[in-house]
Amino acid sequence: MAYIIDIINKKIEPMSDRITLERYIIENSFITKYLSRIIKDKALVVYQVLFYLSYFETGKSKLIIPWTEIGKFIRSDQDNIIEDGITVRRRLPPLVRNQCITVNRQRGGANEIIVHLPSEIPVCKKLIEKEKTAFPDTERIDDADYYSTPERKLMLLERDKRKCVYCLIDVSEDTYVLDHIVSVSKGGTNKKFNLVVACAGCNQRKQDEDAIQFLQSNYRNHFIKQDEYLKQKSYLENLLNQQD
Repeated sequence: MAYIIDIINKKIEPMSDRITLERYIIENSFITKYLSRIIKDKALVVYQVLFYLSYFETGKSKLIIPWTEIGKFIRSDQDNIIEDGITVRRRLPPLVRNQCITVNRQRGGANEIIVHLPSEIPVCKKLIEKEKTAFPDTERIDDADYYSTPERKLMLLERDKRKCVYCLIDVSEDTYVLDHIVSVSKGGTNKKFNLVVACAGCNQRKQDEDAIQFLQSNYRNHFIKQDEYLKQKSYLENLLNQQD
């Protein structure tokens, strides 16, 4: 069983030499919020896999694994599992260049990789510090109704980059709708961390369905690619983690 799952299920006590559950949740949200601005598409997917295999599975940064094993967690644009290590290695340069990972040893059977936390990656760390300066800690405490106020609704449209969170098509002030991550019928609120921008089609099809399950169905129906699914899933999880 994975280290983080065992912690959540209280099967084991947190270990002093491994990541805490709270730190894992925060760092995972940093991948979407900050690192995705620097590392794009295929390289970001590789980092997410490495982050999962190291911190989620073992709670540690060090990982010893063949490139082909990493590829088993990734699908190509044709929706095929990547079975060769060469394809994985081609996606590594941006991760090494930006100090997202350190490859201490490369061998066919076992590569020693150090996976750096997003908050430890220099370019990502600068973005985190910049936002902390721009927005005080109290910014997250916001009980305002973002669903009914036009000005606040537009703030969410800009926050979500004028794209449907579920299918990533472009939307405008005339075509977007706000969707509740946790539906009102299930106790969801109109606070900003429970609202995302959606297109009318996704909003109508989703109804009261779980947001992440609906996102997954969009991926399975080929509305979005795998790397887009992983990125949007992390984004939704980040918003859920910030709810009261």
